[in-house]
Amino acid sequence: MPDLSDAASMVSLRAAGPEDAAAIAALKVICWRAAYKGLMPEVSLESLDADDETPHWHDWLMDGNAGLLAHLLWREGDLIGYGLAGPMRLGDRPEREIEADGELYALYIHPDEQRRGNGQMLLSSLIEAMKGRGYKSVGAWMIGGNLRAERFYLKLGAQEVGKRVEIHQGRIAYREKSWIWSDLTKLLARLTIRSV
Repeated sequence: MPDLSDAASMVSLRAAGPEDAAAIAALKVICWRAAYKGLMPEVSLESLDADDETPHWHDWLMDGNAGLLAHLLWREGDLIGYGLAGPMRLGDRPEREIEADGELYALYIHPDEQRRGNGQMLLSSLIEAMKGRGYKSVGAWMIGGNLRAERFYLKLGAQEVGKRVEIHQGRIAYREKSWIWSDLTKLLARLTIRSV
């Protein structure tokens, strides 16, 4: 993927590599604590630790068989966003599968960098890469109640297709919603129109 830059704001977009694991882990902790406050148990959010997360990210980014697309958004040397996509994961949500061939695993922008078109830029990059690999549709799971993300998805034509409750230690840990874009060409056109 070429390095795309916006000279006015010094934003650059590029593919992620294993060397980016620590930066992604640190940003994940920031984004999750901001996005899921009140939606997930506080103890789960407070126990997130970038150092503990880093090996997982390194291994995932090293796995050439995972089919992972990982794109990063930087501003003047600071990681401000990451997006992950690839083949639809099957089997971890029995009887709640999304009927899509691709999956958007993650799309996170630093809280201070939201509502500036950064999420749209990152998603557009991922969707272009997915189309290049032959994907036709994409699904996504999100924590229910994340209203900012829901509005973003709805503006881009996503359809809500399911819900589930995640249970941990006999208690509801969080609720999830599933979404689908059935046509990546249409999604990419919407992203292009919204960026003009």
